[in-house]
Amino acid sequence: MKNIFKDRRFKHGSLATVMTIGMVAVVVLVNIIFGMLADRFPMDVDLTSDKIFEVSDQTVNYLKDLKQEVTVTVLAKEDEFSGNNTYYNQANEVIQKYAKYSSNITIEYLDLYSNPEIAQKYPKETLYTGYIIVACGDRYQVLTAYDLFNTKTDSSSGSTYITSSRAEEAMTSAIMNVTNANPPTVAVLTGYGVSDVSAYTSTLETNGYVVNEVDLLTGEIGEDVDLVILAAQTDLSDEVLKKLDTYLDNNGRFGKNLLYFASATQPQLPNLEEFLAEWGIVVNDGYVVETDSSKTYVMGPTYTIQQYEDEAYTEKLSSTDYPVLMVLAKTFSNAFGESGSASNRTTSVLLKTYDSAALVPSSAASDDSWSLTDAEKGSYITAMVGSRLKYDGTTPLTSRVIAFGSVESVANAFL
Repeated sequence: MKNIFKDRRFKHGSLATVMTIGMVAVVVLVNIIFGMLADRFPMDVDLTSDKIFEVSDQTVNYLKDLKQEVTVTVLAKEDEFSGNNTYYNQANEVIQKYAKYSSNITIEYLDLYSNPEIAQKYPKETLYTGYIIVACGDRYQVLTAYDLFNTKTDSSSGSTYITSSRAEEAMTSAIMNVTNANPPTVAVLTGYGVSDVSAYTSTLETNGYVVNEVDLLTGEIGEDVDLVILAAQTDLSDEVLKKLDTYLDNNGRFGKNLLYFASATQPQLPNLEEFLAEWGIVVNDGYVVETDSSKTYVMGPTYTIQQYEDEAYTEKLSSTDYPVLMVLAKTFSNAFGESGSASNRTTSVLLKTYDSAALVPSSAASDDSWSLTDAEKGSYITAMVGSRLKYDGTTPLTSRVIAFGSVESVANAFL
């Protein structure tokens, strides 16, 4: 009986009805994973193409609805900024379009050395000629050349040069960021063995999220955090898991979200896996490969294309327009069986492989007798959500755990 009362399922199972305010954060998060922003802001501009000095219809429509006053300060004289080279000239023309489409946007060019008060106004920043400050009230964002352009470094000479422009993406994102008084806040958990998700969090920051790191061994997750990102490669202690429970419970208010990234190289993590099972998510052994080459990326069978499942999360996406690539993906099963629910807890499948996929066990690497022909083909879950539901009167509240089977897929090369 003592062991039963110590079991995490007993201790936390009484969190009867757990449910959702964090819908927007989760939907936006999933959309980012699926590459939605690439369609909404297709601004990687080839300067040999037509209409290189225009901005997209999406930006035009956004600017027409802009209500706040925004000041864009270019730290250089206009002729000096645009006269740098063709790329800067294109960027300057794009910047000018923002004032054309919105009367609430003011653009000014100020020489940094002739106007020392600028540096005094932003004492926390190290400013240089050519930087751009996008400001709305007390909120501001500084754009550098690395924000305005894509660059490449020559491996032989070590010199860096511009390859293409993304001035529109940088400008639109900055304006969205400074005009959002309540940006969603993300905490990346550190303090033990974790995978690198910096490319992914950089994407979040570009799109208006505030991203901080929290050392779970010594720190606490603040009440202002909307989303926690966990990419653990070592098991978590009971003390750390209790912090996650406390965060997701949110003093009974719920409305919090945890995004868990799995990796094909991770060992068994019994404590963490038990925690996930409480949310209906079972982490399976091994990883998936695709036996149908038409369902893979050109690099090989571990680069698998996924199918969308739950339309509540993916209704604006289609597998043909936005194919999802997952690399060395681990799979999940439903702890609640075919019903996908238990008491006031529910699960939902986001992504699955095609029926031609096969599961490779982790023991295959050391088992010379095992071959792919031994694997059972089928459709495997590679991304799913576990939710806990609760009602405040008639208002539904939810906290969620989102499990994504491939941390490799959010590495810089794939994003």
